[in-house]
Amino acid sequence: MKKLLFLLLIFPVTGLAQTGKDIFNPEVPMVFFGIDFTKVQFTRADDFTNKPEILRFFVDANNLIDHGSLRNQVSRQLERKSVEWDLSYVTAGNSVVDWRNVYSDNIDYVVPEDELNNMVKNLKVDQKKYNDFIGMVLIEENCCKAKPLQTITCLFFRVNDLTVLFAERYKMKPGGIGFMNYWGVNHNMILARIGRLKKAVG
Repeated sequence: MKKLLFLLLIFPVTGLAQTGKDIFNPEVPMVFFGIDFTKVQFTRADDFTNKPEILRFFVDANNLIDHGSLRNQVSRQLERKSVEWDLSYVTAGNSVVDWRNVYSDNIDYVVPEDELNNMVKNLKVDQKKYNDFIGMVLIEENCCKAKPLQTITCLFFRVNDLTVLFAERYKMKPGGIGFMNYWGVNHNMILARIGRLKKAVG
């Protein structure tokens, strides 16, 4: 009985002890939550003519990355047999974004660090379902047509207490024919090469 009690007590502590290095630890389960557009800004405002349709892009961009080939790539890159994918939380959050508020003239806009922490909490992840998991999410920050430049943060967090473990900000040239491909291709590139973060994680 004493041994059983000890095991029950130590399991939560083990989960809370996860660090950035566990991002590439195959023994720690990982779940990818998709692309969060809740704080994105499209800059400059006058450069975009499809404003009312922008919410459709949020859906299409997540659909574009939701396929078996990319899932397998991400699993291999993160040195795991498999990585869970659950886009339901970003889908819910993205669906209530007011398209009238996602345009500005601040071409240097990025999401502040404290707001990134709040975004993790605002995902409202089921912490019981994903107990002891590390969560990964792409935070869309700035789609700047003026430069042109796309800013995206790849963020890893501990699901048990929603603590950010590691975040990497990417500034990438967009490219492709059509709005979807122009702004959607970089998400695939980040995910397909996610293993390159191993050195930065330490």
